[in-house]
Amino acid sequence: EAAIHMGFDSIWYHYDRIRTHSHKKPKVPKEILKEYNIKSDGVTEWAQYYEGEWYRDGVLKTPELLEEWIAYINTWEPAGEIHFKSFKKIWDSYLQKGLVTIPTGGSVAFASWSMIGINKFAYMIRKHFNLVKALAKALGRITKELQNCFFEKGIDLVFICDDWALKGSTIYNPKYWNEIVTPVYKELAQNAHKHGAKLLIHSDGDVTETMPYLINSGVDGIDPLEYESGMRLKHLKEEYGADICLIGNISATYVLTYGSIETTIEATKQALQDAAKGGGFILGAGSDILSTCKYENVKAMIDTVKKYGSYPIRRLI
Repeated sequence: EAAIHMGFDSIWYHYDRIRTHSHKKPKVPKEILKEYNIKSDGVTEWAQYYEGEWYRDGVLKTPELLEEWIAYINTWEPAGEIHFKSFKKIWDSYLQKGLVTIPTGGSVAFASWSMIGINKFAYMIRKHFNLVKALAKALGRITKELQNCFFEKGIDLVFICDDWALKGSTIYNPKYWNEIVTPVYKELAQNAHKHGAKLLIHSDGDVTETMPYLINSGVDGIDPLEYESGMRLKHLKEEYGADICLIGNISATYVLTYGSIETTIEATKQALQDAAKGGGFILGAGSDILSTCKYENVKAMIDTVKKYGSYPIRRLI
């Protein structure tokens, strides 16, 4: 309701309805918990260790654990149909109000590294590459089955929140990202297109080095093109704008949190100038709308798009 009040056209709707059969979850050896300072009650079904609400590490530190967890993930299945009937009602209800509630669910790139942990991920790729590929494939299988539940209800947009990058680089060597993630994304994109749907991917950080692979996989859109990580629309539009939808890029910190209404308007106009021509651009925040973002700046961003974002786009700057 807040999104409608502010004038947004679409929002994420996190809907990760997966039966993980937690009673089958493999046990993590005590020596692993002790060595990496992990408390067993903080380990999720996704082999991730959280302290409170914050991810701290993954637990798949050995090839044996990787093998056990891959087998476990392959038992996962989407939740019952009633959950997707309920989402369809949400989708239809908000469409009538002018808001697209795009479901998010599943994970491939993010889960693959975060289940292992960044402190052991490079080692696992180097020493047990085929197991890391098998992990990504298993994650892709359940993600595909989850997405099919949406497609079968006539929902034609899906998002995967799948972070694989930092401020200055990708967590993966791009070569290995291509070998591990691209085949899975390609299968997911082909499946979405078979259902007349679009596949959108989210990753904060600088994803520039993986843009050609995203395009090769057939992914339809990439979000949020984090400004603070050096992602710049003019270059992205020139290099990749004909092949993939660019989503986001208005700085959530420099502009929406610390900027003024005037700087927000100017940044929004500049983004439209740099990327809107010819279509294939959805303007939005270059990250989540953080709790620190000023309401008046977010509203100014939206109002500026409504005012200047109609086609044909005229020169704004």
